[in-house]
Amino acid sequence: MFGLFLLICYTYQPCEFVPQGWVYPDKSNCLADIHQQKLPSQYECLPVDGVIPAQRHEAEDAD
Repeated sequence: MFGLFLLICYTYQPCEFVPQGWVYPDKSNCLADIHQQKLPSQYECLPVDGVIPAQRHEAEDAD
């Protein structure tokens, strides 16, 4: 499963990938959607299992 993520970078803060709410069965469908919608290069297709657990883990460490 792949998700559509937007890379957000703020001044003096680390960049982060923000989920855009779309999930695809494979990377090729995700990339095709980016191409069809003519989204800028800040949008990326990433494995959902690899991104979401990492964000949860970071949030748990902050507590």
